Amino acid sequence: MVLGRWLRKPMEKYQGRLCGCAPGTHALLEEMIRRHVAPCAGVLDIGAHSGALLLRLEAGGFTDLVGTDLDPTRFDCPGAKFQRMELNRAFSADFDRKFRLITCADVIEHLDSPRNLIQEARLLLEEDGFLAISLPNVAYWEGRCKFVLKGELWGFGQGNYRVQRHISPVTFEQMEMMMQELGFAVVAAESGGSFATPLRQALTLPLWGPLRVIGGRRVLGESAVFLAKKAPPLAELKSPVHYRDRWQGTPDRIGLEDAK
Repeated sequence: MVLGRWLRKPMEKYQGRLCGCAPGTHALLEEMIRRHVAPCAGVLDIGAHSGALLLRLEAGGFTDLVGTDLDPTRFDCPGAKFQRMELNRAFSADFDRKFRLITCADVIEHLDSPRNLIQEARLLLEEDGFLAISLPNVAYWEGRCKFVLKGELWGFGQGNYRVQRHISPVTFEQMEMMMQELGFAVVAAESGGSFATPLRQALTLPLWGPLRVIGGRRVLGESAVFLAKKAPPLAELKSPVHYRDRWQGTPDRIGLEDAK
């Protein structure tokens, strides 16, 4: 236990509220949002937990705040409304309004269908609205080591499934393509946040140093963070090249070139 405190940071708090994700993730989300979105009214935080992210945004000038979560017991953001909500369904029907900004920090990995969340969030956004999402970064350097050794994804092992219900991993490229297909233009995609202490970072430098050179900055953060703007869906992504003609009933020669 003593050694653990030297190697792993405690859960982060903001104004006394638990953030519920890797330390630094909320700060990166806030910085990314403020870089591209002017302070505005109409913010919905999906899976708000304690309301810590809403408090950050409120301090940055955002107003008309709404938080939702399946767990109503920890939400503590006096300047925001709260609505209990189940996300594994068509939850956009619960609102009779639109939002300028929707945030969703470390929630999508718990859901039966990440695509459903993105589609439902789009229905709740104004035409020029933004969606900000974070989730476990399976490209994190420790994740790359785990995959080499066990063939399993970091953050989505049996323990994560049983204790946290981490059931839906999404890679950077998958998220970017999925957002484009479902009607978003990706504005920014970065990694950040970590439970690693400076001592742990120093001790593991021989492992993450080479991976940083090979894989870039995305190997360093435990969270993958995305900001996207509502846009027309990219229809071609719904029609894969290898099946496009045949789905319309037109024969082709794809995959048959070497057939006898």
